[in-house]
Amino acid sequence: MAASLPLARPLPPPAAKPRPRPSFALVFAAGIALLSLTPYLLAYLWTPPGQHFAGFFFIADDATTYLAKMRQGAEGAWLWTDPYTSEAHGGVFLFGFYLLFGHLAALLHLPLIAAYHLARISGAIALVLAADRLCRRVLAPELHRVALVLVILGSGVGVLAQLAGNPSLFGGKLEALDLHLPELSGWYSILAIPHFAWATALIIVALLGLLDIADRPSWRSVAVTSIALIVLTAIHPQMIPVLAIIWGAYQLVLVLWGRRTDWTALAAQAVPFVTTLPLLAYNAWILFRDPTIAEWARQWRHQAPGPVSLVLSLGVPPALGVIGMVFAWRRRDSRLALLMVWPPLVFLLLYLPNLANIQRRLLDALYVPLGMLAAVGLQALVRRLKPSRARRIKAILVTTCCLSSAIVLAIALRFASGAFPEAYISGDSWQALQWLSRHHRPNDRALSSPQAGQLLPAWAGVTVYVGHYSETLDYFRKIAIVRTVLQPNASVADVEAFLRANGITLLYWGPAEAATGYEPAGQAYLQPIYQRGTVAIYRVKSP
Repeated sequence: MAASLPLARPLPPPAAKPRPRPSFALVFAAGIALLSLTPYLLAYLWTPPGQHFAGFFFIADDATTYLAKMRQGAEGAWLWTDPYTSEAHGGVFLFGFYLLFGHLAALLHLPLIAAYHLARISGAIALVLAADRLCRRVLAPELHRVALVLVILGSGVGVLAQLAGNPSLFGGKLEALDLHLPELSGWYSILAIPHFAWATALIIVALLGLLDIADRPSWRSVAVTSIALIVLTAIHPQMIPVLAIIWGAYQLVLVLWGRRTDWTALAAQAVPFVTTLPLLAYNAWILFRDPTIAEWARQWRHQAPGPVSLVLSLGVPPALGVIGMVFAWRRRDSRLALLMVWPPLVFLLLYLPNLANIQRRLLDALYVPLGMLAAVGLQALVRRLKPSRARRIKAILVTTCCLSSAIVLAIALRFASGAFPEAYISGDSWQALQWLSRHHRPNDRALSSPQAGQLLPAWAGVTVYVGHYSETLDYFRKIAIVRTVLQPNASVADVEAFLRANGITLLYWGPAEAATGYEPAGQAYLQPIYQRGTVAIYRVKSP
């Protein structure tokens, strides 16, 4: 009898499913965030003996004021008051980004400097992921990665101007702006100033939302876009009209290319811009009507840079971007139309006068369309070449596009090595600031050198008479007054009268202050309340 067969064959064991790999954008975002943190960690580890790393490399004077704003937020404030000037004024809703992170620092019990770098790192991740979404929305799949790299790391060749000795050309001096202005590149923004990266991420989110509304209006896309624009208004309000002009020009190009206008969709696209009007009106009101803010605004130095220096400092991406713009125009590519109109309009607005005198601030996020258009132009440039030759040319041009970003990282690492003393606070000053942070009174106002005045609001929470080139009203006049008052042969009565007339309650006295030649020790109207090493602090006695 034949052996019986099984009714069914046993099933093979299930094949193991491959683990999903993280996306390129996520890995790239994590890498950029960690790389941007590395110089700061090294600076803390390599701090010279007797020094304290201040936490900043680039634009440290402005960054220190942001820390002072975060301190106000950590103390519960949602309205900013200027701690760098002695004029009486009320609080206004400005610098909400840093006030928010100050509140977050208090909630999480974080040191303010840690919260500052948390804002920086989170901004890096938000920027990379937002840029990746925009690349996926408007570019062909084969361009996604190179476009993302160019958006974040693309930069200029301004170092050539420095190597040439910054010569004059067409009546202006050539400058390496890409080594001085963080807003010119994604990498420099990430490495230096947190709100620059966050502002660009919000711009991208808003544009993605507007594209969604244009395709298929929905309450969700309108709400997300409105929130993004409102938050952007709290960070960089000047970018709202810029975005409105760019978006209007984009719609006009689509009409010229024969696309029908859906008036319902246009009305829905207008809603997010309308939601920003109350906050825009408030910003305009305080800018022109609040005496302190108006005076402060008059001190801004944000004029447009020289056009030749700007082109040089943007480097190769604009040249490739022009090729991409020509490619988009010839093909009537509606996906690229938004990127195509963006750079020319920004360049036009940059050199037109505006009431707020903030032309340079209109450069925000310009590296986004330039990087994406550069990827399109690069592809168009090599599309007829042999694959091996095309890869070599791509590698050379992409590397050239990232030149200044590599230099900026090298500068940060050079700072981290301890080569620049301005990145550090002396041990005596640091101890004095920490003591004063715990022992000052709410209404104290300190007189010091501008160098110490820069640090006192941020690290001790004390208002100063003079401390920051922009936020101290009449900064240079006040410096001259202090030099006149604090002299070796200064009259005791004159110094005391000056202190009382300006509401000064504390005298911070370190090496820079001692260089004036004035001797505060032993003065009857001053009570010494702190002394350690080279730093002393005096309280002005009540009359």
